[in-house]
Amino acid sequence: MADLTTGPPLRRIVGFALPLTAANLVGQSYVLIDSIVVGRYVGIEGLAAVGAAGPLFYLLNAMFIGLSTAFTIRLAHLRGAQQDGERRGVVLSLALVTVIWSVGCIILATVLARPVLGLMGIHGDLADDCFVFISTLSIGFPAIFGGAAVSAYFRGLGDSRSAMWVAAFGSVLNIVLVWWFVSPLRMGIRGAALATVLASTAALLAGLAYAARRYPLAAGDGRPAVRRELVDAVRLGFPLASQHIILALGIMILVWIIQGYGEVVLAAFTVVARIELFTAMVFLDFSGGVTAFVAQNLGGEHRARARRGLLQTIYLTIGVSLAVSAVVLLARGPIAGLFTDDAEARALTERYLLIIYPFLALYTVMVVAHGYLNGSRRTTAPLICTVIAFVCVQLPFAYFLNGPFGIDAVMWAVVASWTAGLAYTAFCLRGVLFDRTAPVLPVPADPLETSKS
Repeated sequence: MADLTTGPPLRRIVGFALPLTAANLVGQSYVLIDSIVVGRYVGIEGLAAVGAAGPLFYLLNAMFIGLSTAFTIRLAHLRGAQQDGERRGVVLSLALVTVIWSVGCIILATVLARPVLGLMGIHGDLADDCFVFISTLSIGFPAIFGGAAVSAYFRGLGDSRSAMWVAAFGSVLNIVLVWWFVSPLRMGIRGAALATVLASTAALLAGLAYAARRYPLAAGDGRPAVRRELVDAVRLGFPLASQHIILALGIMILVWIIQGYGEVVLAAFTVVARIELFTAMVFLDFSGGVTAFVAQNLGGEHRARARRGLLQTIYLTIGVSLAVSAVVLLARGPIAGLFTDDAEARALTERYLLIIYPFLALYTVMVVAHGYLNGSRRTTAPLICTVIAFVCVQLPFAYFLNGPFGIDAVMWAVVASWTAGLAYTAFCLRGVLFDRTAPVLPVPADPLETSKS
């Protein structure tokens, strides 16, 4: 278990984040390759179906993202406070949440998929393809969510390398299977979903075996406080989960707006979403590194060190994001051509990249700063940021202006959202970012620690 309370702050954060980045880049390579394979062997219709089904899966995944992050923060706080004996209760709570949520999502995906697709304006053959994809994928929900839980466990212990190897194993297997099922076996988008199911299952089994061997749980004193840990996880994770739920619902509204322009436009937006997530992954991992770093250091009362780590990571983030933007802008033509030969879809993809990528640094600095807020248990602030940036800015911008300005308004709405989100985040952290005499904001009291005293 890595100790993030000693050594150079930036080196510790980068050392924590890079293994996760390596694993997630492999994982997002699978997502890109999956889209390329579907686009090449199934066609524009397949790309549009996968893109339309994506927000529905994200909605099902949203609550679990928040809860698993809460468990990561809790484990990191225990690690920083040298209270490893309480880990058993956290692990049992995480396992219980994973099982319940997986079963619930299988039922929800089966019952609600078609009505939700109808609300998004997805009908006919496209709706049928979307349902095939999401219903097949639902078979693997226990493995998909279970893998996310194992990753949250490793990250909470400061062991991002183990999370990297398990995720990389599943991603590489996924890449092989999706090509085999969609290309030689001609299984279409059902094959793409089935590849994810099988690869996720294999990765989960590998992760559980490694976790049991590397970090065996001690018997501990007394009965594990499972109920108490569940309550704290829900309290801490609900704002995080709500943030992702709002994003998922908002993306559904965007799909509803975009689908009126036809399958070609929806396919182009699917491609850009894949590229955007791939390039953003390193910054999301920096954010996760900052969360674990801040949680451990505030747990150990190293407040000035937590602030220094945030600022150094922001400086690094700006430089890296500018480099990434330059690469994507220069290579936007070949990148678009990887996914489809459709001239209109390629042109739309290039235009979308040309509009949003000069402003990528706005997004990346915002998500890294959210890592500090999450690590200091201020998980409500990123939620409010999402409401302001996405609900109050991006969606109205796209809805009201796409009439007079066309699809370009939907693209520029992304930039407007990033600008508003960064402005609010900077306001929340003004004492940390701009006031050198006040190195960090106070940390709210941990109710678990209070109840023990």
